[in-house]
Order: sequence, then C-alpha cells, then structure tokens
Amino acid sequence: MPVMTASSPTLESLATGLAGAIGCSYRRGHNDLIFVEFGGKLSKLNLVRPVLATVSSGTATLHGTWTFDLDTGTEGTAGGDIWWEQHTSTVRSMEAIGGAKIVNVGVVSITSVTAAILQNLVYGTDGIVGNNDPTNVLVPGDVFAVKTNGGNYARVKVVSYGYDLQIQWTTYKLAPAYQVLGTGYTQPEDVQVTEDERYAYITERTGDIVRVDLNAANKNRSAATVLHAGMTAPHQIFLDEAHGHAYVVEFAPLGHLLRIELGSGATTSVLSNLNSPIGLLLTSDLRFAYVSEQLPTGRGQLVRVELATSRREVLATSTAAPYFFLRFGDESESTILVTERDPANEVWLVDLTHAPPTVEALAVGVPFRPSSLAVVAPNDLLCCSDSVIDEIELGADSIYRASGDTLLGIGFVPATAIVSGYATTDPGYFFQVKDSPFGGTLPMMVNHDKAYAEGGRYYKVFVDGAEVHNSWSDYKWDNATSKFVVTPAKLSATGYFSVRAPTELWYNHFLGYFADTSALTNANHTLEVRVYTSQSAAAELLSLRDSLVVRIDNRLPSAIINQIYNDGTAVNTCAVVVGADTLYEFDITASDPDGHLKSWSLGAMWGDNEYDTVSSDTYANHLAGAPTWAGISGVTVPPASHWNADKGTFASTHCAHLFYLDVWDRVINGWSFIHQSGYHKSITIMKP
Repeated sequence: MPVMTASSPTLESLATGLAGAIGCSYRRGHNDLIFVEFGGKLSKLNLVRPVLATVSSGTATLHGTWTFDLDTGTEGTAGGDIWWEQHTSTVRSMEAIGGAKIVNVGVVSITSVTAAILQNLVYGTDGIVGNNDPTNVLVPGDVFAVKTNGGNYARVKVVSYGYDLQIQWTTYKLAPAYQVLGTGYTQPEDVQVTEDERYAYITERTGDIVRVDLNAANKNRSAATVLHAGMTAPHQIFLDEAHGHAYVVEFAPLGHLLRIELGSGATTSVLSNLNSPIGLLLTSDLRFAYVSEQLPTGRGQLVRVELATSRREVLATSTAAPYFFLRFGDESESTILVTERDPANEVWLVDLTHAPPTVEALAVGVPFRPSSLAVVAPNDLLCCSDSVIDEIELGADSIYRASGDTLLGIGFVPATAIVSGYATTDPGYFFQVKDSPFGGTLPMMVNHDKAYAEGGRYYKVFVDGAEVHNSWSDYKWDNATSKFVVTPAKLSATGYFSVRAPTELWYNHFLGYFADTSALTNANHTLEVRVYTSQSAAAELLSLRDSLVVRIDNRLPSAIINQIYNDGTAVNTCAVVVGADTLYEFDITASDPDGHLKSWSLGAMWGDNEYDTVSSDTYANHLAGAPTWAGISGVTVPPASHWNADKGTFASTHCAHLFYLDVWDRVINGWSFIHQSGYHKSITIMKP
C-alpha cells in the first residue's frame, strides 16, 4: 500500500532544539519515537504524553460576558482561556481567547474524555454556538475541550445552561513530549528497536553497533553492550530477528553491507563495492536489499541489489542532495519512503509496483537536513530533521469526512473513486490506482462518526445480501495501561457490531470490517452496511444503509519464459551458447486471466552487478481497451528487434546470464497491490 498523499501536507514541530536528530524507530505499543541525536543522546518523543499533574479542577459559575482561566480556575482574570460571550439577548457563544483553542466533544460522560483523548482532538479558534434557542450546542451534559494558553489541556462540562453557565472542569498539565533516555554515545547514526520494543540497537559513526535495554534504569552508553566494533562509519540498521541477524551498511567509497549475528556479534560481508551507502532496507524474504548511496557529485541514488546474484539496479536519483535513511511505506513492501537532505530538504515516495518504479515528492520544504522517517499512521509521518522532529500530516481527513457516506470506501480508496467495481484514484493522491479490481481481504471503512451522531449504536455487514460477521481486531487506547491494546471488534451474540463512540480512541478510526473475498467468484459483488439504534432489525436507520459494488479478482497473473532464441535458433535452459552471434529473442507469457494486468518487465543479469532491461510494458500503454488488458501469451520480445547481449564488456559475452520476468496485476486489497508472479531462466553466453 502506498501510504502518502502529495497534496498539501501539513507540518507541525513536535520537538525543537535537538542535537542532530538522525535515525529513529517508532514503538507502536508505546506510541513513542525512539531516536538518536548525533551529539551523543538516545532520546524519546512521547506521542501521547502522560499526565504530570492536575493543575485545576472544580465546579463554578461562569457569568454572562465574563472570562474564565482554566489553568487557575478563576473568573474574570487577565490571561483567561474562554469567554462566555453574549452577542445579543439570544445570540451567545463560547469563545477561546488569549491564544487558547477550543473544540466541542458532545453530550458524553466527562470522565470518558481522558487526557489521552484530549491530546488527540482537533482544536481551533471557532467559537461554540450557545444561542438561547434550539440551535444551542451547550446543553446540560455537553462537554467541550480547551487547549489553554498556558499549554495545558482542559475538559469542561456544562452542568446547567442560562445567561450564567454552571460548569465543571479539570485541567491537566502533561509531561514533556521530549525526553533524553541516555547519553555518552559517540556520534550515533541510527537506532532500531526490537519487535518486543525492549531493546535498541544503535550504530555509532566511530565504528560500533551496541545494544541497550530500554527497560533498564541506566540507558547511557556506559551500560550498553557492544555487539560488534571496528566498522567503517556504520549507518542504517535493518533487524532480521527471525534469523537472529542485524544488517548494517558502512559509509565508505567502497562500502560493505554487513550481516551481524545478534548473539555472538560474528560478522559476514554480504555485499561490497557500494558507493558510500547510507540507508538500508531488506525485503522480508531477504531476496533484495535497497540501499541509498551518495555519489561523488554530492547527489544520491537508490539502488536495488539481489543478494543471491549481486544484480544491481538504479531505481531513483536525487535532485540536488544525498538520499538518506529508508523506510518501507507499507507491509507489502511496494513503496519506499526516503528523505533527501539539504539543500533539497524533501521527502520522496518510490512506488515499486511500476515498471520502472516511479518517484513522487510527498513533502517539500521540510526542516533543514531531514534524515529519517517513521510511519505512525497511513497518512501520518514523523520526520527527524537535525534540530527538529516534525509531524507530516498528509490529509486523510479531507477524504473521510464524518458528513459523508456510511460506507466510506475500501482501505485507502474512497467509495467515490470506485466505479462499476473498479478503483481509479485522482492525480496527486498518494495511492495511485487505475481500473483496479479488488481481492484478498478488504478493509471496509465505516463512518462511525456519522452513524453515532444520528443515533446508530450497532451495525451489520452484508456481502451480496448475506450477513457476514468474521471476527477481527484493531488497536484501541487503554487508559489503565496508557497504551494501544489489540482489541477485538465488539460483536454481540445476535451478530451486531458496535458503532464506535466519539470518546473511544481507535488507531484505525474508520475501520469497520475485514471482508474475506477468497470464496467469491471473480465478478462484481456488493458490500453493504446497515446501521441500527438497537439490536433489532426493526431499529434500522434506513437513511444510513449504504452499499458498494466491487469487482473481485483472486487469480494471479502468469509469468513464463517459454523459450530463449539466439537469432532465431532455440536455446535450451542452462545451455552454453558458443558463437559470435549475440542477438537474442524471448518467447514469453506475461498475462492475466481476467484482463487485469498492470505491468511486466524482462531483465537480464550477469557478471559483477551487470544488468539490462530486455523489454517491458505497462497498462498505461493499453488504456484504449480499458478496463481490460490481458497482456501477452507466447509472444516474442523485444518487439521488432533483437536484444544484443554484447554490452562492450568481457563479462557480457563470456558469462552465465539469468533472465528474470516480473509480472504484476492491478488487483488491490484497498491498501496495496497484492498479486505478483516471477519466472527466471539461465544460459551461458561464450563469444569466441
């Protein structure tokens, strides 16, 4: 799943004055960012800050036209936060003043509006309507929240309404978001936290990789365990805990990719001759390494290297400055996020599902010298930029509005972008799809906000008119432990799911169901949501019933290299071709049985990192037949020409050659492209 949008991202500084923030690692269970500062610190940024103290609370009368200071709990003093303004005898409003901000929550239990909830509300400067007529929002029991001009957070309940309001409030002072965990590190470059979120591995530019226990009282360098020493400027770390390894690149003109055993520290050189490597990612199958390199010109490039063969491809080249650390944008590993340092100061998205990959600017003008990124949510990034950590919000809220449909869409695809079952998203959107069908397990996005506001408390899901209720889970904020906890969706004995209340903090706010399509035919099917005020069919809110037609395709594309020809003569697999003729053709099949092909690419690799694209094609070249493109079957490529193996090097005509066919179709699960097939065939070319 590509996870970003390039349209009007917003940046907010969460921490400033840092001593060179470089590498980072997001701890989802703790909802914090562990990062290193080049000045020698291991640090933490709390994204949900714990309560340090209750600075003010109580019940009071707020008189008409008076102000109230929620930090001190006093009325009519300078520096107040709210003003109960009387515009006329009937027009009234609750205004935020003195730099404070305000938002209305609604008629809920005031105790349910916790400090964690307060931090995640969207505050503004627009007043809350309190008119002495039916438009009044400030009814008894209504709760609103205020971010005070003293930097604290307050929840306020309207006890009784009138010219004078009776209010009940609590104001919290929160712990600082930024915290130094340990000091004494020598020019730390990167940090990666283990899956259990307990240990952090840190590279130091001076040559060491160390491990520190984040649960220990002492997290200074003096308490860390040196895993391996003597490297040349180690930079980004990739942890492969399943096999007990850490991978590290050395920043040197002829840099290495090293594999280090987490237990013994024993080290193996996996790749050499990298060009001053900085960033590093490995695919989950450990087949490919993605490396950002710094060129002698000062620019950077992103390369993909097949570890088994050392085949090397340049995927992207920077505009003006080095690329730095890398991060997969999604679990399917179909996109990569990378920062480009000064003077560019930008964030880029590389989409690997295209042939060749496409590169798109996600955010420009980020703070000076960006180094690393963390994906907090599909449209929410954290960016470490030297002295600043910024949150980059990529605008999902503008897509999923509470006033919209009940069934908002599938994953990152809005319902309005699905026509006749196929998904097509607009230019500039982070998840670019064109005429894409659906398959796998589909995340159905339900408008809980609208359903709740209109009295809905339960809902059911139907596929082609048949009720479905598979179990599924999501992260939910737990006040007792102050962290997100995996929580099953609430399903009653009679098959009703619970609409999420506004005061519940779920990590995937609009998620409503995971629809398994594995048993469905490859055709159009209807997904439907029905909302109820109680657990009774008679209690359905018919105005909220909503459905969506999706095209299902659960068949994989085909990738076959049927035959290799040497200037028209068939060449058997593993054959040694001896002769002066270096012209080759390839009979291939790159097709999709349902006509949903996205792209195919045939490449050749040989020698020491030598590679060439033989032929490729993409759906963009076949839109005249939209929405179907079956691809090719038993067709000889390159079209109207030969592929010449002689590239002017000895190895190109005196070496084993591996030909690899990579095929993608356009099927998505709403979060990513999910169908890919590959095929390879080898021969040896020996020119006299």
